[in-house]
Amino acid sequence: MLTPAERVLLFRACWNHPVARCEQCGRSYKLPDLAVDPLRRLSHLCPLCRIDLTNAARQHLISCGAAARLDAQNVVAEARALCETSAMIRKDAQQARDTARLLRAEADAARQRRAESSASVSPRAANRMP
Repeated sequence: MLTPAERVLLFRACWNHPVARCEQCGRSYKLPDLAVDPLRRLSHLCPLCRIDLTNAARQHLISCGAAARLDAQNVVAEARALCETSAMIRKDAQQARDTARLLRAEADAARQRRAESSASVSPRAANRMP
C-alpha cells in the first residue's frame, strides 16, 4: 500500500501518464485505469490480471521526472513556510524580550521610588520620637 504522501504525489504529478506496468499482461496503466479491491484494501491493481501494482507505482514515483519536480517544489514551498514561521517566531521572541525589559525597568523604577519614599519617611519618623 502506498503512503498517503506517495498517493498525493502520484495523483498530482502522474495523473496524465502511465504509472505502472503489469509484468504478467505487459500493459501499462494510468492511475485512473488501475483497479481497486476494497475487501483486500488494495488500490493499485492491474484491471486484467488483478495483480498488485503498488511496487510498480512506487518505482514509477522514484523515476518520474514530473513527480521529482513537483516534490522538489513541495520541498521548496515547505522550506519557505518554515522560514516564514521562523521569522515570525523570532519577531515574537524579540517582542517578548522587549516587553520583559520594559517591565523590568518599570519594576526597578517602582522599587527605586519606594526606597526613596521610605528613606524620606524615616528621618521624619525619627524626628518625631521623644
